[in-house]
Amino acid sequence: MYALLFAEPVVDRTALRLNARNEVHQSPLIRACATGTESAIIALTQGFWPFVSAFEKAIDTQVGRLPLRPLMHRFGHARIRRFFAEARAAVREMREEEGSHAALWQEAAAQLGVELAADNQLTNQHMIDGVAALLHNADADDPVEFFCWLAGTEYIAEELAACLCGSPAFLAQFPDNRWAWGEAHMAGHDGPSHLEIDEDLARAYHPATNPQLAGAALTAHIRRCQRLFGLAAQDVMAHAQSAMVR
Repeated sequence: MYALLFAEPVVDRTALRLNARNEVHQSPLIRACATGTESAIIALTQGFWPFVSAFEKAIDTQVGRLPLRPLMHRFGHARIRRFFAEARAAVREMREEEGSHAALWQEAAAQLGVELAADNQLTNQHMIDGVAALLHNADADDPVEFFCWLAGTEYIAEELAACLCGSPAFLAQFPDNRWAWGEAHMAGHDGPSHLEIDEDLARAYHPATNPQLAGAALTAHIRRCQRLFGLAAQDVMAHAQSAMVR
């Protein structure tokens, strides 16, 4: 089981969760989904599919290129060699879980009668601009940015799940009145959560040993990811409305 490198979080999780909740609840797209508006639910399902699909692949890519040297320099060789085996396993588990989450997204789309693009057709040219921008950090060479991107996404996913799984009008669009993708993001974890692991690794890779400096940097990265979700949702809504006009 992954053992956190730091005993206490370096960011204010309550504030970051509130920020994610605001991005979700202030989004016209998500509000329309919560009222059971079919066109909005279809737009959410199709528009964010490239992001959901790419998530596991981004994690898989990062697992193979996480650098050891910065952590060994900071924490010592013996500790990091033991730790890194656990870290790789934890990140690999995230990748596998995101793969199952992608399958749940596809399952929901099938229940709604929504067609999703095949993985081999998903390129930036086929994505809505805001979604492509949200995905940009998936390719970040800096592990601090990457793990903050994972953390920011986790905050949003949990708040999106809580919002829509709590909406009878949204759930009524599914045959069994359940949104399995949302339920998966509300489930608990044994040991540290993925969010805690993401923040722990982001802090470990950040060069600042001063908690305030590291916390400010991580918070800025995570909030940027959350804001990009809000902007992506705006673009998805605008794209759907434009398509309806045509």
